[in-house]
Amino acid sequence: MDTPRRKLRNLHMENVQNSSTPINVPPSPMLKTLGHGTGIRVYRLDRSPRLGEIRSPWAVKRITQNMRVKKDTLFNERIVHEADILRKLKHPNIVGFRGVVTNDEGINTLALEMCTTSLGSILEERHDEDLGPLPAKNTYKMIMDVALALDFLHNEARLMHGDLKSFNVLVKGEFEICKLCDFGVSLPLDEHGEVNFLKNPGLRYVGTSLWCAPEVIDEVDVIDSKAEIFSFGLVIYETLALVPPHTLELDAALGEDMDNSHDLPTDTEKLQRKQLDFSSDERKNGLPTAMEEHTDNDMSHDDDDEEEEEEEEDDDTKENDISDFTLNNLHSAYGTRPPLPVAFQLSDDYNCIVELFYLCTNALSEDRPAAKTIWQCLENNAANVATGSD
Repeated sequence: MDTPRRKLRNLHMENVQNSSTPINVPPSPMLKTLGHGTGIRVYRLDRSPRLGEIRSPWAVKRITQNMRVKKDTLFNERIVHEADILRKLKHPNIVGFRGVVTNDEGINTLALEMCTTSLGSILEERHDEDLGPLPAKNTYKMIMDVALALDFLHNEARLMHGDLKSFNVLVKGEFEICKLCDFGVSLPLDEHGEVNFLKNPGLRYVGTSLWCAPEVIDEVDVIDSKAEIFSFGLVIYETLALVPPHTLELDAALGEDMDNSHDLPTDTEKLQRKQLDFSSDERKNGLPTAMEEHTDNDMSHDDDDEEEEEEEEDDDTKENDISDFTLNNLHSAYGTRPPLPVAFQLSDDYNCIVELFYLCTNALSEDRPAAKTIWQCLENNAANVATGSD
């Protein structure tokens, strides 16, 4: 979708940082779908002008019609949980909270700052168009912005995002700024900067297994913010490989060549395009939501939404039933450092990016840099950051 390219302004949204913000959200059929995840849909809300002032659109998030029919309250409750978290997070690299409202049926709707697209969508498009890795200058910008957001979360807000991946990194304009979104499964960090699951048996790291650190996969009793740095390293990997972590080696294991198969998608392509969450049984009730935006000029209807959701469920059932071999290969790759693709020739502009990927995905958490170390390193070496090109 096209978004006016204009200088970002401080919107001074303090006046809407509370749950009583008056929001008039039309029924879902009157809104344009931006993206969807398990049990959740994200829509575009175009707000009417006020006193001659043109107001920017918002992204609104609510549970799907299918979840309403099933009366599944988990995802509806997570919207309130996410609102409670976002209300307290004021940082330029975290998506802005605009308000939350509950209708007469008890359905919660979360209103958020609107961004142009997600990093995941950008990488998907580059993959489909064979454009090669994300330009180095854009990757450096993403790394800097996400590192700043993580530093704020880990050290000031005392939170772990809990599901860091490319589709939860929003991009405004031509990488004017990047922002983290989707805080529905965030975890509190204690005074030691850790999450102790023995002391807090009610806490669970949900995440998405493809991006999880080895200590998360191994379900250790205590993790810290460095687990999130591993996920960050895999987001950096995505900018180089243009596919989710572990799917390239899975494709090689299957002996399939993606370039020679266009009519019937390979198992790997299904994973790449749908961002399926093949989580372990212990975390299968997680929320792999996505704030990615897909251009969709058609206005939907209630019946259409239900049919579309049923079709998506059928697709997911088929794709989740790919094969035991595929799933076993995926599970064995979780929590490891994926090899970089050999198809792309990376220039010297990418040297620091590749180095950060390796550092962030060290097997031992103590060998990974803190978010603050990452952004300070980039800031100190700003003069050496390449401009890059498409």
